[in-house]
Amino acid sequence: MTRRMLVIADSDSFWTKRFLENVALWQGYEIVLFPIWGNQGKNDGFYARYGITVYQDRHTLPVIRHIPRVRMWARIWANARSLLKLGPFDVVHNHYISQRDLALGALVSRRCGARWVATIWGSDFLRVSPAEKRRMAPLLNRCHFVHTVTSLIGDQLLACCGQGLRNRLVLADFGQDSYRLMDEMRRTMTRADCKRSYGMDPDSFVLCVGYSASAAQQQLQVLLALRALPRETLSKITLVLQQTYCVDDPGYLRQTHEAAAQLPCRTVIMTEFMNDEQCARLRLAADAFVLAIRTDALSSTMLDYLYAGACVLAGSWLEYPPLDAWGIRLHRFETFDALPGLITQAVNGQITGLAPDQRAILSAEGSWESLRPQWLKMYEQA
Repeated sequence: MTRRMLVIADSDSFWTKRFLENVALWQGYEIVLFPIWGNQGKNDGFYARYGITVYQDRHTLPVIRHIPRVRMWARIWANARSLLKLGPFDVVHNHYISQRDLALGALVSRRCGARWVATIWGSDFLRVSPAEKRRMAPLLNRCHFVHTVTSLIGDQLLACCGQGLRNRLVLADFGQDSYRLMDEMRRTMTRADCKRSYGMDPDSFVLCVGYSASAAQQQLQVLLALRALPRETLSKITLVLQQTYCVDDPGYLRQTHEAAAQLPCRTVIMTEFMNDEQCARLRLAADAFVLAIRTDALSSTMLDYLYAGACVLAGSWLEYPPLDAWGIRLHRFETFDALPGLITQAVNGQITGLAPDQRAILSAEGSWESLRPQWLKMYEQA
């Protein structure tokens, strides 16, 4: 008999799509997807192809629409009632948590007697206030399993939710489909070819800064730091700003464009959606990648750049225990003032990306084939 899963997640995220195709669909689940931020249609073709039902919240709640907290709980109850008509479900899986979405997962899973799993992506826990964490803690303690990608978040979860969560805490990363794509591209394309495909000078040093338009990426701070580089060094650089999603402050975005325009180097700003193949080709074009995001669990984009052979320069405030365990070291900067020196070393070839044997470690540790069993174990009934 076909088993059914309710996934409460961002319907437009490629991470949701990757989870569905590599875990839920791979295991044969019939899927209903509840979009936590509405559905803008980015993955609709994929959902239609695999028969995934994308729920639509049609509840208007006119009487209480001006009372935020009451409206939130009324909407949770209304959506739970509608979702139960699409069930019953064997598994309810929350991705990217909030009090509202956890409450919905709790209600539906309890009514169905379903296995309930919550996956924390990183910023959904790391960047919220202590008060919000306290509101989520009782709900997380009711989950059968709480899953996250690093021990860093795991330690903070235990501090917030108590040691009783320890035996239900699962650490497992998302698998990397991009490694296979990059391996295929390497057979027919050189780094120079990848640069040309984006209209870049194949002889220039391609420096990618960040991977989204969010102000949390601190692209502006990196651009301001680049002013300290000599004009001769900057003239060798093609600067790439990937700002294809997560526009949380249009004013900040304009500032980054203005700051980039003031630098005497070629600049490529990417704002249109990029598919997996385009992203993989960009990673292979890069000579260096700067990651200055304020908080991070384990950036898959950073792992992609490492696998592509780019020299990765990361803020020293970002902790990556899995990389430490694998013996992989990043080039670190403690302040933005230290970044120009590192970039100069990278341009001059004094520091480089990973050797092929180290990249092989990423492939072995990060494939869906090696990680999938840890995900599926969370759905097994005790």
